[in-house]
Amino acid sequence: MGEKALAINPLYFALSATLCFSYASTIFTEFARKVSPFWMNTFKAFVALIAFIISILVLNIWMLPTPMTTGALLLSGCIGLMIGDIFMLKAMARLGASRMLMIFGLQPFLLGIGGYFFFQQHFSLFNLLGLVFMTLCLYTISLEHFKKNGSWQLDGLIAGLIAIVLDGVGIFLTRFAFENSKGISAIEVNAIRCVGAVIGFLLIYFFKEKITFTSTWKKFKRDEKIRIVLGSLLGTFFSLILYLTAVSRGKLSIISAVTVTGPMFASVFESVRYKRLPNVYTVIAFLFFLSGFFIFYKIS
Repeated sequence: MGEKALAINPLYFALSATLCFSYASTIFTEFARKVSPFWMNTFKAFVALIAFIISILVLNIWMLPTPMTTGALLLSGCIGLMIGDIFMLKAMARLGASRMLMIFGLQPFLLGIGGYFFFQQHFSLFNLLGLVFMTLCLYTISLEHFKKNGSWQLDGLIAGLIAIVLDGVGIFLTRFAFENSKGISAIEVNAIRCVGAVIGFLLIYFFKEKITFTSTWKKFKRDEKIRIVLGSLLGTFFSLILYLTAVSRGKLSIISAVTVTGPMFASVFESVRYKRLPNVYTVIAFLFFLSGFFIFYKIS
């Protein structure tokens, strides 16, 4: 009984991470539209890094990772948290939080293949059936916008697909770090990943895109400042701790299958926030999505 309880623990971590990120994604979407995806992504990375540093100092849990682990995590942060999240926020700004998170329903398929080849984790070909349902979900999302505006909104969908690929690469590098440095905590891992992301943002800032934090921050109202800080902490600090704890303990395909419940939660949060009911296309897309999720969950 104790072993069974231990086996399902990663699912609880993954579900908690999904709840945190789903709510935060509605805030990320709002400010990505108000300012820019790059500004929002840079801000949340800095907030998360500060929170991780404070946590390490207070808890005194730092261990010296190997150079290979450090390099993998810095690269993971740069690819997943920096480049990947820029594409993710661009997709959120175009598609909305809940519809963007539906695209992440493809990730269990990708991580299942990667887990099979790189970490010898079981992968069933029935994942292909789940992929069919997730593809139908994406098609329904596109069809909704096409019927409404005469456009398939391919730029948002492509940005979302690029985001999940880059996020998946970041997850593989992070899992490699856990395998290479036994005993390293999720807080330490995320701190190093955030450093990698911040380094990437600073390079872009100095060589390409200039952003003004102070003047933009002053333009926000008090409740906007509270929401953006809260979103950054929930979506990039707490969710990452919970998610990487799940990644370090569970199978990648199962963990990612749990996290694709995000669109359901994001849709609820968006409906409450904007006081509107989901339309028929969203409902149909959710049905395809839930079918794919059920298959991923049962065969993983």
